Amino acid sequence: MNKVLIPVDDSNNALMALKHAVNMYGKDSQTHFHICNVQPTLYTHIRKFLSKQTINEWQAERAQTAAKSASEFLEKVGANFSFTYVTGDKGEALRDEAQRLGCNRIVIGTAKKNTLSRLFENSTTAKLLEISDIPVEVVTGKSLSTLERWGIPALGAGAATALMAAVID
Repeated sequence: MNKVLIPVDDSNNALMALKHAVNMYGKDSQTHFHICNVQPTLYTHIRKFLSKQTINEWQAERAQTAAKSASEFLEKVGANFSFTYVTGDKGEALRDEAQRLGCNRIVIGTAKKNTLSRLFENSTTAKLLEISDIPVEVVTGKSLSTLERWGIPALGAGAATALMAAVID
């Protein structure tokens, strides 16, 4: 059986990766799609005021909301699929979930970004490519806006330069 893990987060890029995976691998009746959402781990000072059950319910609700359009699409095309959500660092959590489920590949969607943008941000795609032993297929979506492409990396570069200047002094 061909098992494909697809991270979903209610973004257009995730939906594009899902559609690509269905087009590439959905023709085989032996293919099973696992859609997975990653929820962040709450800070300790927040967790101490909430019960574990409350946190789990909140994360499950957020994950269901994030995966709603992906689930609807897979139901509409009649694909064999399941849904899970995990918590923690996105790259590590997705790798661990793919290993736990015995997936043959991971198909992930990402926006087109320049090298400078990828340098200053914590990219789930880059992390997954770095740590995963399971083949990762990257489906590129639309380009980022000009502000996202140049403004945010420029702010990061400016902050890094200021930090280095402070350390050198």
